[in-house]
Amino acid sequence: MNTLTQLSAIAFLSMIVISCNQQVATKGSVQFNAVEEPIATEGTTIDNPDLRTVEVEIEKIIKDQFYSAKQQEKVSRPIEKITDFGTVQKQLAGIVDFYEMDGYLGINKINFRNGTLVENEEQLRECSFVAYFPAEDILLLEGGHTTDVSFDLGTGQGTYDVGNPSLATVSPRDKYRLNKIFEGQECFEHFIQKKQQDKFQKITGLNEIFEKKTGKWLCVIEQEFWTDDHTLYFGLVTQYKETGNEYDYYSVKIIDK
Repeated sequence: MNTLTQLSAIAFLSMIVISCNQQVATKGSVQFNAVEEPIATEGTTIDNPDLRTVEVEIEKIIKDQFYSAKQQEKVSRPIEKITDFGTVQKQLAGIVDFYEMDGYLGINKINFRNGTLVENEEQLRECSFVAYFPAEDILLLEGGHTTDVSFDLGTGQGTYDVGNPSLATVSPRDKYRLNKIFEGQECFEHFIQKKQQDKFQKITGLNEIFEKKTGKWLCVIEQEFWTDDHTLYFGLVTQYKETGNEYDYYSVKIIDK
């Protein structure tokens, strides 16, 4: 079994054992689901026909090209987040039913603003509070194995659509952003979101496209940045070293169709 196949197998198994980080929206409820999320393929949209499809081009570049492009980097503005539990508890009164026990900041229930509920409250109670992003109305939690768990409190959308806003890198004019979630077994799931009606919506997964085009697993990326609204750069970690990680460098071009 080659390295790529082994990594893929590990990632698949991790998706099964991770609790509390996969949800699908159903009428009147948000239900936790053990099956994998729908795979986002090149040129498709995810659960939102109002978003135009995109084509994603990926090119491996050399280190000098990467750092030359970095001179044109447009710095992404940090997204406001609130981590003070008392403040968030007051702001989300009636929406999120929190509880505190022995320093553990847990969640009993979520009443989404669109009237839906979390169906599996037992799994929800395994998550702990991390942060609230008021501008996007997103609640970030931590599940088993330190997985990212998130909810859009307005729409009821879950982790694999919402992502972790604190890990997002936004294009200069807020048209697109790279978002990601930590899946608890070293690797991250990466996807592209597009801003539609003042809200970022997932339009395509990046992991699947990257693997298809390069034959490599997109596990951990660092140093990501945008130079314009359609051009993204990042370094894929290939080896961890105390003296500094080693990378393969890539550019990503997003083309509106």
